[in-house]
Parts: sequence; C-alpha cells; structure tokens
Amino acid sequence: MNSETARQYFIEKGFKYEDITEGDICILYMLLNKHIKRAVKAKSMSTDSMRMSQKIDSKYRTNGTLKSCYLYINCHYFTQREAISFNLDGFIGFAGWADSSNRQPIIDAFVEWIDHMKEFR
Repeated sequence: MNSETARQYFIEKGFKYEDITEGDICILYMLLNKHIKRAVKAKSMSTDSMRMSQKIDSKYRTNGTLKSCYLYINCHYFTQREAISFNLDGFIGFAGWADSSNRQPIIDAFVEWIDHMKEFR
C-alpha cells in the first residue's frame, strides 16, 4: 500500500478526524514504534537508528476529537521529521521526506491502526 491508497483506506473505512481521540493517537504512536523497530531489525529501512520521536504536536476540539496532529521520527542524522501528519485541511501526510522503503513501515502501522479502530467502533 502506498500513501494515496492508505488515505483512501481511511476514507473507505468511514473515518474522519472527528472520530479520532487522543487515546487513538497514543495507539497509533505505539503501532508506529512497533513497525519501525521491526523494520530496523529487518534492515528494511535505510539506517538502523530510526525511532519515533517523543514529540507529538496535536490540537483537539472542545469535544476531544482531533483537529490536527503531527507525529515525528528521529534518526542519528536528523530529528523530528514528519512520520504522519493530520493537517488542518484534512490531508494526511506520510513521511514526505522519505523514500518508499522508509515510508512503508509508517504506512503499515497506519493501516493496522485503522483496522484496530474499526474493530473497536
């Protein structure tokens, strides 16, 4: 799955930003961590020092649903590059800086997250 099909999957499963809470973002973060660590161990990412940043920039509506969120990834030669972004305009971005091999674990985590959320809604 690529970035565009992952965005489409989110829509096809019936999700909107209004469905996402802070707890859902925590689950996404944990899944990102799992998939990135697995990819690093399998040497399918370009470097073995990729890891999720602890920094998360998020904004929520008064009812607790998502307005925007930016999750970041670190490496030995950069800090806080975009892993996944839920932009204010509704666009969901996936590691715009990365090639397909570095982006794939991020997309895989996102898809697993959607499936998890669908199961519990």
